[in-house]
Amino acid sequence: MHSRKDIPMLRLRFSLSLISILLAAAAQAQTLAPRWSSNTDYSAPGARDLPVTCRRGDVQPFEGKTMGEVFGEAWPQTPVATTSHTPPRVLTSGKVIPPRGLEGKPATVVVAVLVGTDGKPLAAEAVCMSDGAFAIAAKRVLRNATFVPASVDGQPVVSVLAVPISFRRPRPGSDTGDGGGGDSAPPQE
Repeated sequence: MHSRKDIPMLRLRFSLSLISILLAAAAQAQTLAPRWSSNTDYSAPGARDLPVTCRRGDVQPFEGKTMGEVFGEAWPQTPVATTSHTPPRVLTSGKVIPPRGLEGKPATVVVAVLVGTDGKPLAAEAVCMSDGAFAIAAKRVLRNATFVPASVDGQPVVSVLAVPISFRRPRPGSDTGDGGGGDSAPPQE
């Protein structure tokens, strides 16, 4: 049996054990989370050599290729950050308009955009899509978009941003004003 003096130490040991278990579970959950192109920071050093990865069942026109192979020489090597790097992000984008005849049909397309140092798109490729018929419409959303470019040590660099574009069914009784697409563009800040 433990004395009353031992109770605070036992509580501390129990708390530390519980924290260890929770941290181990969180680490395992992170390793189990899939790495898809849509949630990869391609501005990070070495990321250009990661393969394009899509959800099971997606159309994958660049299957087996790296994002560096998708954009080739147009995407220069990113310098290694000595203090910091910041990924690119979408500032503004065009309206999501589904292909004619496919209004209301749900689909998602991941568009990889090569973002210049000035925040303008240099090139775009549909790398993953639930329905190939939506690829051109999804690329059109980002054709005239503006971005905050990636930066390394405070200097803008050319980088890739993978942006999911969703085409959704309109909610019953809602008037989206976009021809029944009920669609969503990337968040704008």
